[in-house]
Amino acid sequence: MAPHIVSYVKRISYMKRLLRIKGDVIMSEETTGGDKSYSAPALEKGLDILESLAEKESAVSLRELAERLGKSKNEIFRMIHVLIARGYVQRDSDTDELTLSPKLFGLGLRTPQSRTLLESALPEMRLLAEEVNQAPHLVVIYKGRTVIVGSIPTTSDVTFNLHLGYGRIASEAASGRVIMAFQPQEKRALMLRDCKSHGGKPFDDRSINAILDDIRQQGHILGKSTDFLGITDICGPILNPEGDAVASIIVPHVDRVSDTDDLSQVLKAVKQACERISQKL
Repeated sequence: MAPHIVSYVKRISYMKRLLRIKGDVIMSEETTGGDKSYSAPALEKGLDILESLAEKESAVSLRELAERLGKSKNEIFRMIHVLIARGYVQRDSDTDELTLSPKLFGLGLRTPQSRTLLESALPEMRLLAEEVNQAPHLVVIYKGRTVIVGSIPTTSDVTFNLHLGYGRIASEAASGRVIMAFQPQEKRALMLRDCKSHGGKPFDDRSINAILDDIRQQGHILGKSTDFLGITDICGPILNPEGDAVASIIVPHVDRVSDTDDLSQVLKAVKQACERISQKL
């Protein structure tokens, strides 16, 4: 072996030993019956932090975060600063409390599956917004919570628009219920289990499944918002070729005293937009 290659290999080996000693990054290999398993404690610690922050709807202090993770503040202090520097975590300058930034959400929207959905949906949503003069929102479910991944504002003097990334427990949201209604039973059960893990309003499986079965039979939701006054939720599913919902479109229709809109026509427009997007997918 050439001397310069030997020297390079020795440097690599020395660096690995240093990393093991410091405990910052440990790549351990265990062989059992030919299988290899690797661990990276620093990476796992960072992912634990991100997942814990994702589960909280409000900002948390460093102390509270450490307690949730079962670690000391010193153990996660440097990791928090790296995540802040890389833009994954935000720190309030007044309270020093921590929240997730939108960066992870943005990365999620760059995956091929998300791009395909958005590329198919957004042009149809623009046409829908022009037709009904209300703001349509594109919604998916992630780990028991709805997530708004796209919306189209309108030129109306009054409209209701939710920001990207906004979400609720899926079992409590019209957009989430529509998606869960159009799922195979096993997948629906898993989604409901994820919903329960977030707490929220208690429900039993029999009652919620009856509600979802009714939504599936109707093919949509049209009713007063369960979260906001003065809003009527009009929501339909976007289906894949197997007939399972991959997303939903919801129009939070602003109810005005002088409103003469025929909501059945708005619903028809929403369902037609969903059908066109489904065909593209």
